[in-house]
Amino acid sequence: MTPSRPMAFVRRAEPALAGCGTALALLFAINPAHAQQAAQPAQANAAANPDDGEIIVTAQRREQTLMKVPQAVQGLSGESLVRMGVTDIQSAISLVPSATTGSTIGAGSTTYQIRAIAASETDGDPAVGYYLDNFAFTMPGRPYAPAADFYDLERVEVLRGPSGTLYGLGSIGGTIKVLTKDPELDGVSGSVRATGNLTAGGKPGWSGDQMLNLPIVDGQVALRGVISYKRVGGYADIIPTGVKNDNPSTSFTGRLKLLAKPTDNLTIRLSAWRNNTKQRWSNRITFSEPASIDQRFGEALSDYWLFAGDIEYDMGFATIQSSTGHIKNTVISNNGGFIPGIGNFTSLWPLVTNNFNEDLRLTSNGNGPLQYIVGFFYQNGNTAGGQTVQLPDFPVAPGVIGFNTVNDRNRLYSKGWAVYGEATYSAFDRKLDVTVGGRYYKEQRRFEEDSQLEIAGAVIPNRTTTRASHDTFNPRVNIAYHAAPNAMIYAEVAKGFRSGAITSASIIGASNAVLGTNLSNVSPPDTLWNYEGGLKWGLFNNTLQLEIAGYYVDWAKAQIELSPALQTIVAQVGDVRGHGIEPSITWRTPVRGLTLNFAGNFNSTTIHNVPAAIVAHIPQLKEGNQLPGTAKTTFTLAGSYQTPIGGNGLQLRLNARYSYRSRQQSIFNGVYAPYNGVGYARASIGNDRWEAGIFSDNLGNTVGPLDRPGGQNQIVYPRTVGISFEAHY
Repeated sequence: MTPSRPMAFVRRAEPALAGCGTALALLFAINPAHAQQAAQPAQANAAANPDDGEIIVTAQRREQTLMKVPQAVQGLSGESLVRMGVTDIQSAISLVPSATTGSTIGAGSTTYQIRAIAASETDGDPAVGYYLDNFAFTMPGRPYAPAADFYDLERVEVLRGPSGTLYGLGSIGGTIKVLTKDPELDGVSGSVRATGNLTAGGKPGWSGDQMLNLPIVDGQVALRGVISYKRVGGYADIIPTGVKNDNPSTSFTGRLKLLAKPTDNLTIRLSAWRNNTKQRWSNRITFSEPASIDQRFGEALSDYWLFAGDIEYDMGFATIQSSTGHIKNTVISNNGGFIPGIGNFTSLWPLVTNNFNEDLRLTSNGNGPLQYIVGFFYQNGNTAGGQTVQLPDFPVAPGVIGFNTVNDRNRLYSKGWAVYGEATYSAFDRKLDVTVGGRYYKEQRRFEEDSQLEIAGAVIPNRTTTRASHDTFNPRVNIAYHAAPNAMIYAEVAKGFRSGAITSASIIGASNAVLGTNLSNVSPPDTLWNYEGGLKWGLFNNTLQLEIAGYYVDWAKAQIELSPALQTIVAQVGDVRGHGIEPSITWRTPVRGLTLNFAGNFNSTTIHNVPAAIVAHIPQLKEGNQLPGTAKTTFTLAGSYQTPIGGNGLQLRLNARYSYRSRQQSIFNGVYAPYNGVGYARASIGNDRWEAGIFSDNLGNTVGPLDRPGGQNQIVYPRTVGISFEAHY
């Protein structure tokens, strides 16, 4: 079925909301008295529950309440995520204004974007930085986010806008941090959760999670372990085999975390992550209704081991902290079949990444007017592999049939280091904060290509080594004025960057032949300037929390993924300019236990200065067009209700949300994926020891599709109805 059209106000929302910023700022200036009544710090917008309490975030690499951070930051507590049925990054993203999920090939190969700063779906570095605790998760030359289960989390933080000063590594559009709970030093504890669901027109799914906390040395050393397993039922029929609902996926996640506090000043955390996510066939289907795949074979795999250590020592005046980690990550996509307009195909995409990074930083302590952080970052990694494609039926030219490429033997090496720092000075009785910071980053890359191009049986080998070196300085200036404990207005100028891509010389050569261009296979880093102003305000004893941010971005010589010659390349083809507004409202209503939330993004992000030869072949890159792969409007409406029932501390909890994304255009063929609206609801009963619930996702059974890459479709997962049970001991 197709989604029902939202009310007409959605189309009129952007100009109306644009005026909200001026009105709110004026009201803020005239009458801050209401804000001075606030007694409780702000909760996480778009995810708050009445019992969340303070949300502490580390967006600025130090612990602060969310209301005190002069940035556009989302703080989603682990408890609120559980109650809303959020179990992974993809479902959490729907709660964040301006954050959306990009195209995926299969389970474990997902990309995300923030504020319409879109990375490619297969090539190039990400436009969003990903952190698992303090480890910078990255695959040199690839944009994929980590696959991770969300059971037993402390919180998720999403920084909107460039975070290149303190985070770097792909944070040109923003940063996503997944923070796990520390072990508890006193007392054995644990929890277990089981979930089962039925899928509309598909096969059932289920999941199981368990956490165990064990003190080893009372008050000094403890271990916390988490195991999660999830099976997502298949929903697409396989046309050549006739098997129904044959694209299921499974995911296993295991985490171990050791906490040691041998002295009051010394804290040591050691952790290990293991994730294995695999899918039969893929998430890309040939036909949307009914969902079906015209392929002979297909599989997708994401598998990683991560080992990390975090040591911090409190020296009194400051705390020194070292975060070290290594990851081995394997991502494989292997499928073959038929694509309308292209014909028969096979595609093998094996990628193996090894990456080490170290982050050493010194953070000031105390409550003095000057706060600072200085640090050094180092990373050394490589990604082996690439895409091998066979298109035996494709007409390359009149009388010339067949196009094959072999790229799975390529390897990209990356080595880089950075020095960074920020200082904040508070004046006028802590009402005015001025922050100045910067990050200098230098990187060397080496691309060893061992590929070949086959056209109509003729083999053209290519064995080359390409080297590139670049450096960049990324400043940040932020001014914040605190009119009251829960009232703040801020302005910021910041620069973000993304490492330059090195593309296969054979593929870029074929692309230049098609386009009539002379694109280089080496791209320098992206640079993006972000100009932003925002307001955070808690009113009426903090029962009404308002946040609004407006921004303008200037993304020069943006690296964009293209596919002019049947395979993808990443090249700097134009400039991107955008502006947007992000309103967010949390209202703890007079009805006890009822909280309502709204969070959204309304933007215009357009492409400019693309060479005419490229536009002639890829008209979706015409002057002033919305950047393909991005949506102009996203928003989420959410509500939660909690009330005591009966005795024994029983609580009834109700949660619902609706997420909307406007249409977006495919970079590959210019086809639009329509607007999508997806609803979720959950009801549960429980106390501090147990909870039982019933839920439904994609209530309206929206199909979409979400994206239409390369003649295929990626649809919304069909409606599910399920039950869950969780116990704590």
